[in-house]
Amino acid sequence: MEGKRRLPPYNKNRTKVGFWAFLRDVLIASMNKGQFPAALIAMVVLSIILRMPPSDVSALMFRLLDVAEEERLIGYVLAVVSLLGWFFHARYQRKLITQEMRRVSGERNQLQARELGKRVKSSEGRK
Repeated sequence: MEGKRRLPPYNKNRTKVGFWAFLRDVLIASMNKGQFPAALIAMVVLSIILRMPPSDVSALMFRLLDVAEEERLIGYVLAVVSLLGWFFHARYQRKLITQEMRRVSGERNQLQARELGKRVKSSEGRK
């Protein structure tokens, strides 16, 4: 029995994550990643669909399939393309901004070290 690892006891005081805590965490994460508008639109659409009677939901799905068969999807395709363009542009911008912040932080640290005559610890915890 010496080779076996013992698992820690189950913590009965652990808090359960409910729906609202889950929703809050998802929205905060989407804000941090720049995806909040897409998450907000998805939540509104999901809310509308969940409140519809089941017969209306099936009618909506059949209507979407009919539109797809009639090849009138140019609006939907353009919407998806613009959404993807926005997503990749936002990701590119975050990358550029992060690089610029690191560059400016490095220059600030060098200037402080030169002016104070010693190495100054950064506020981000880097050396």
